[in-house]
Amino acid sequence: MKKTAAVIGALASAAVLTACGPDESPTTGGGSSASSTPPTSVTVAGSPRAETFTATTVHLEGAGYKIDVPQVSGGKADARAEFNAAVQAAAQEWIGRISRPGDSVTGGDSQVVRIGSQVLSGHLVVVMYSEGAAHPNSFHAAHVTNIDTGKAITLPDLFTDLQQGLSTLSTQAEAQVQQDPRATGYNKSLLTPVAEHFQTWVATPEGMRIYLGEIASHAAGNIDVTVPWSALDGVLKPGMRAVVSS
Repeated sequence: MKKTAAVIGALASAAVLTACGPDESPTTGGGSSASSTPPTSVTVAGSPRAETFTATTVHLEGAGYKIDVPQVSGGKADARAEFNAAVQAAAQEWIGRISRPGDSVTGGDSQVVRIGSQVLSGHLVVVMYSEGAAHPNSFHAAHVTNIDTGKAITLPDLFTDLQQGLSTLSTQAEAQVQQDPRATGYNKSLLTPVAEHFQTWVATPEGMRIYLGEIASHAAGNIDVTVPWSALDGVLKPGMRAVVSS
C-alpha cells in the first residue's frame, strides 16, 4: 500500500496583487531546466510587519520528469529560503526515484502555496509512472514554515507532548475517515498514533489538513482529513494555534 507525501499552507482572506523583482525568483540545482511562472503577490492583512510574499512556481524539467513546484518570492528572506528549499527538495526526492528508462514523474493538479500572517504552507502532488506497473501512483508532499522563526514547523514543534498529540490526531482522523464513503474498508493500522502516518500536513485557518495516502484502496485514491484546531487545543504548545491558524 502506497503512502502519500504532500506540501501546503494558509491563504490570507485579504490579498493585494503586486509584482516581484527578478532577484526574488526561486533557484534550482542539479542540472534541471527551471523556469518561473508569473507571480501572484499576497500582502497579508493584520501582519505585524505587513510582510509581502509572492506565491509562484518553478518549473523543473529533465529526463523523465516535469514538475511545477510551489515557491514564494518576497517577504522575509530566511522564511522564503527555508520554504523554497524544502519544497524543491521534496520534488527532487521523487525525481531521484527514477531508476529505469520507462520511469517518469510529473506534477499533479495541486501545486499550491498558502500564505498566512505567520505561516507559509506548500502542497505538491506528483504522479509516478513506473516501468511495467499497471497504473501510475500519485503522492503528496507538504511543508510548513514559521515566518517569524524562518524554520520548519514539524509535528514535535506543534505539540507539548508528541505522543499525546499523535493520539489526538489518530482519534480525530479516524472519526472523519469513518464518515468518508471513499474510505470504506480502510486499513486501521495506517491511522495508529505514529508520526509517519500524520507527517504530511498543511496549516489552514480551519485546521490541520492531513494527507493520509491510500489507506483504503488505490481505486479510492488518496484520503485527506482536516482536524480543527479547536480539537487540538489541549495538546498544542502555547501560542502555536495563533501561528498555524493565521
